[in-house]
Amino acid sequence: MNLSALQSAFDARLETILADWVRLLQFPSISVEPAHAGDCRACAEWLRDRLIRLGFATELFESSATNPAVFAERRGEPGAPTLLFYGHYDVQPADPLDQWLSPPFEPQWRGDRLYARGAQDNKGQFFGVLAALETLIQAQALRATVKIVIEGNEECGGTPTIELLERHRDRLRADILLACDTNRGDNGAPAITMGLRGLFVLTATLHGPAHDLHSGVHGGRSPNPATGIARLVASLHDADGRIAVAGFYDDVRAPDANERALANAYAGDPDAFERENGAPPLGGESAFTPCERTAFRPAIDVNGIFGGYHGDGSKTIIPSEATVKLSARLVPGQDPERMMDALVKHLEAHVPAGLRLEIAERGIGGPAIKLDPNSRVVEQARAALTAMGGPAPVFLWEGASVPILATLPAMAGAEALLVGFGADADRIHAPNESYGLDQFLGNYLFAGLFIGAMGKRLRDGGAC
Repeated sequence: MNLSALQSAFDARLETILADWVRLLQFPSISVEPAHAGDCRACAEWLRDRLIRLGFATELFESSATNPAVFAERRGEPGAPTLLFYGHYDVQPADPLDQWLSPPFEPQWRGDRLYARGAQDNKGQFFGVLAALETLIQAQALRATVKIVIEGNEECGGTPTIELLERHRDRLRADILLACDTNRGDNGAPAITMGLRGLFVLTATLHGPAHDLHSGVHGGRSPNPATGIARLVASLHDADGRIAVAGFYDDVRAPDANERALANAYAGDPDAFERENGAPPLGGESAFTPCERTAFRPAIDVNGIFGGYHGDGSKTIIPSEATVKLSARLVPGQDPERMMDALVKHLEAHVPAGLRLEIAERGIGGPAIKLDPNSRVVEQARAALTAMGGPAPVFLWEGASVPILATLPAMAGAEALLVGFGADADRIHAPNESYGLDQFLGNYLFAGLFIGAMGKRLRDGGAC
């Protein structure tokens, strides 16, 4: 199908498509909160039933350790390539609720943006693709075999889902793995994401006195965990923003000249970044450009730091403990286990005298992933994005992580392709998440053009 036919089909079914998208967003499928396990299951069952109506052979992959994963398959023409499409139906918690302008699971249109938790991440992005598949099927224009995995644990760590899918490895075999969980360019240009960073997290607590102490009676002689946690955090970076953890850069693989040039060719507008986010892009290593920092350099960030009194007015105490939550983003070459061990050793070596360190929580989201800018699949994707009109497509190396995408391509024997239409304005993981109708349409049109063009000779070197 060409662009005009896809657009006409979208316009004809607009009311139904948007109603189904709203219904999907009404499920409070918060995977990290056990109280919402039933909502996650209900969402998975709704997706299963909808895919069955589209003619997919569909079932739920299940285990006691994870929410159900929806698996669907529709066989294509003999000899046609196979596409595996990945998405996730689980969402982040909606806290803080008092900052939402409308209830997070009661979707609300404001102009051409739909506001709800999951509006973009990832329900909006993957549902645009499902809408395109429905159009191709109704037009008898889908030649490829299409497999779909939509899982329910991405937002709380990918390990349980990876273990679940490993049991069904043979059924996941594909030529291309497509995921739409990434961003477009700042200027609205469609983008192919060429890499994602890896991830690990940990929680560190410093323990001091057995209970809170009076800061007048004990100030100046008792070690203060809150002061200690500030010093511990300050030890993680030098004055130029470089990570000061021994060995953290040892295995970092530098990008080649072409990758660096492609990344810097679309550096983004620092003024637009500040307008959108409220701060200039000045964090991290000053020796690298902002886009190089998120594309090719690791990072360690404080996600939360707390201890002592938080109420109104003052309470003159020395707190008995203080805590910091850290996340590390990793680049190709870095092993998450080794890097976590290096960070823990650094923290242990920098504990202030008189305080005791406890690593209360730790978790690994997976290693970084890297795509080949010269891949034929990437070229096919760029051709589809170009056919959509508008700004020319760009290459992005994102700093975010989608843990399962570090494992699923090898599991499926497929080449990964990451094309998304998210933007900073969507405020994913934050109150008032939203997704624009133009972005949703981008998911739909790209999927229709790219998947609709998949032919029979992919493995033989011909066009898709």
